[in-house]
Amino acid sequence: MIVIGTYGERPHMGSCSARPRTSSGTAPRCRCWWCGSPTPDRRDTSHAGRYPGTRASIGLTTTGSRGWDVSQEPARHRGWLWRRPTFGGVAVALLFWWWSLDPSMLPRAWSAQAAVSGLSAAIGYLLGTLAGYGVAAVLRRFGRTPSPRVRRSGWLALGVVAVVVVVAGLALWPGWQNQQRDLVGMAHVGPAVLAPMVAATLVVFGVLFLVGRVVGHGIVLLDGLLARRLPRLVAHAVTAAVFLVAAVVVTRDVVADGFFDWANRRFAAVDTTTDPGVTAPTSPAVSGSPASLVPWATLGEYGRSFVAQTTSPAKLRAFHGAADDLMEPIRVYVGLRSAGSPDERAALAVRELERTGAFRREVLAVVTVTGTGWVDPDATSAVEYLHGGDTALVGLQYSYLPSWISFLVDRDEAGEAGTALYRHVHRRWSELPAESRPRLIIFGESLGSYGAEAAFGGPDAGASLANLVDGADGALFTGPTEANRIWNQLTDDREPGSPVWRPVYSDGTRVRFANRPADLEGPDQAWTPPRVLYVHHPSDPVGNWRPDSLWRRPEWTEAPRGYDIPARAGWFPIVTGVQEVADLIAGFSAPSGYGHNYAIDFVSGWAAVAPPVRWTEADSARLQQHLAPE
Repeated sequence: MIVIGTYGERPHMGSCSARPRTSSGTAPRCRCWWCGSPTPDRRDTSHAGRYPGTRASIGLTTTGSRGWDVSQEPARHRGWLWRRPTFGGVAVALLFWWWSLDPSMLPRAWSAQAAVSGLSAAIGYLLGTLAGYGVAAVLRRFGRTPSPRVRRSGWLALGVVAVVVVVAGLALWPGWQNQQRDLVGMAHVGPAVLAPMVAATLVVFGVLFLVGRVVGHGIVLLDGLLARRLPRLVAHAVTAAVFLVAAVVVTRDVVADGFFDWANRRFAAVDTTTDPGVTAPTSPAVSGSPASLVPWATLGEYGRSFVAQTTSPAKLRAFHGAADDLMEPIRVYVGLRSAGSPDERAALAVRELERTGAFRREVLAVVTVTGTGWVDPDATSAVEYLHGGDTALVGLQYSYLPSWISFLVDRDEAGEAGTALYRHVHRRWSELPAESRPRLIIFGESLGSYGAEAAFGGPDAGASLANLVDGADGALFTGPTEANRIWNQLTDDREPGSPVWRPVYSDGTRVRFANRPADLEGPDQAWTPPRVLYVHHPSDPVGNWRPDSLWRRPEWTEAPRGYDIPARAGWFPIVTGVQEVADLIAGFSAPSGYGHNYAIDFVSGWAAVAPPVRWTEADSARLQQHLAPE
């Protein structure tokens, strides 16, 4: 005989007809195969009415041990998708929603805030629900289950708190955001954005809530079916294993692989296009020209832009005047389609450097590009203006995916490309007489800085720094990522008292860290060449984000804080990790000088690492003013 009953919100099903009576002559308590809880024997009418809010147990006699009359299931079970939320889930979701309103590294638009709040609340609901089940199990174990009156009082109190919290949060959020926006020079937000923000938050939370209900119901059904054939603990273990395997397979083989396949097709097609206004160059000083060893069609979208936007002699004269020593800059670029392996592309780049006469220039910059092959035009034009065109820049494409995707799947390719390009160029450069060869400068921005560091990484900070200063005449890294090996080594070994956003290593004799151009002003004889410079904004999420922010306080929230980090920004388990992901997506949303936007930092950076003869701070200020409209 199959027994179906309900305790509170849940249906209970179990078999007890074959079990003998106890020695006292009373009928035994049945066990629910759904959750393992004791259920009343249908023949024991003393249970009727003992559990308020439940219907009497239903006894069904079946012809087999596997089936039951599902038409007799409680209606409440058939409405599992829309049943009342759990108390613990609502309480923790409310807490996570409140935490999500606090500022983090960068200001958030109402749409980004809605996504952060909806996701945070959904995670909070899940954790609160699981914790609530645990607490309820303990209370039942000790016979301390709350009465219906206590439950009603709890829900009433939670409703009052929710109203206060929601009203207060919506009233305070614009002010918190505007205080942060003042720090980075962004326009204020007004109360008009609250309505769409709340609506979008409810949509995000609602979708995730329903998905969770479906997944949770599937787990319960599977556990119940297994419990009819297996011991209770074994059934739970098998259910957990099946769920974990299914989650991994769906996430990795369906969602992730499907997304990356789409991204590869999409951005491979984009890489074959050319930005409007970009035309093939005719100057033999750049790749893609008729004289070049690298065909224009193989450079990729950003490679074509890189060589086509070389600073012209006319632009150089507009800043320097009619100087006799102005030269046409050299730019060499090798795309993914230009040659096969990273070594083959690097060898082709060296041949192209030879063809253009790059080894006779004043400065030769080895540039590791970002994920799509992009090189910041503000960085390239700054060094060309600085040296009057007596420069050669060389870059190597390793991917056509955006940096945030490349960071996940092509990170090793960035390191391989950066290492191959440096080693091939350095091998040819080192063969030249020391007194006549160009200054060899290493440059990388964002994911490019990760790839540019790869050739110099050692077992510790001292070894890595020694590799850098021994292998080049200077290095400029802007917007380093959280995965940069040397960056992490140096910040981990910084001098006590120096903050993570502007560390000091070994008194700054070879490597310095700057946040803004003013940090590099003034003569500094203690910083000896070759100089290594990292430029990092305190509010840059690319360098600050850490996966363990979900459970550990990140260093960027510790005192003293950076000048562009609001005082209210704090750490909250899980929620801060969600906020950091939103900050990563919005890295370029802030004006130059904040977040991941380094446009105003290149003139001072190049001037610090590879200054021309008799170059002054006034020259840097004048050049920065000249480049500002561009």
